[in-house]
Amino acid sequence: MRLLPRSRRLTVSLALAGATLAFQPVLLEAILVAPHAVFMDHRTRTGQVFLVNTGDTPEEVAIDLKYGYPATDSTGTVFIKLIDQPDSTEPSAAGWVKAYPRRAVLAPGQRQVVRLLATPPAGLPDGEYWSRIIATSRGSKVAVIGGDSAVSAGLSLELRTIISLSYRKGAVHTGVSVTDFRAIRHADSLEVWFGAERLGNAAFLGTLTYELVGEDGRTRDQWETPVAVYHPLSRRYVFPLDSVPAGRYALRMRLTTARNDLDQRNILPAEPVTRSVDVESP
Repeated sequence: MRLLPRSRRLTVSLALAGATLAFQPVLLEAILVAPHAVFMDHRTRTGQVFLVNTGDTPEEVAIDLKYGYPATDSTGTVFIKLIDQPDSTEPSAAGWVKAYPRRAVLAPGQRQVVRLLATPPAGLPDGEYWSRIIATSRGSKVAVIGGDSAVSAGLSLELRTIISLSYRKGAVHTGVSVTDFRAIRHADSLEVWFGAERLGNAAFLGTLTYELVGEDGRTRDQWETPVAVYHPLSRRYVFPLDSVPAGRYALRMRLTTARNDLDQRNILPAEPVTRSVDVESP
């Protein structure tokens, strides 16, 4: 039996593992990072996050800070835009907020506190400054469950968890301007486009509520989703309409600063925004 060169064997093994992963359930173990949003102020200049190893093997974790914010691509999908070297016009805190420790090895079940310390430049103007905290864990395993098959595989992965950091100094205020709101009904779904720009010197954090109302004034369906506006965005949503009969409807939108997933004390107030658009069957 002819043995393949080591590099070739590795390539083949990864290809076979990839093919197996495509057809089998995947169980992923990773580091839990909490909370998912950190708020710091100029008075205390400190914050913290918690890391918990929820797996059964040791995990090495590295903490980095990089400037970034939610953005949308041409399809209306949200992604986190990370910028290695933001220019001076961007409200970046990534260069002067440090994490301690930056690296740690966590045993199974172990919890680690990561402390954040800000040393902003002198004369920093009032406003909100942003960064993303990136927790990268190494040593995580993908376990491939073979069901009735005796085949199984394991791969070491590098997993990243990205959470937001907001640093506030002095008078901060926010608001939002809706730049686009339209809806298109397809056979069994409702496609909604929502565009917005931030007002003020801080990010707008809130909740979008959509209500589909019939000509008789009855609410036929309702959807709710969190939203964060840092830079202009154009977001696309698709909602199911399986149980909504054909007809004419109005889609009502309400945008508020209420958030169920964040401490409301960290949310800056702003006036609610409402819009309405007609929706007809295709």
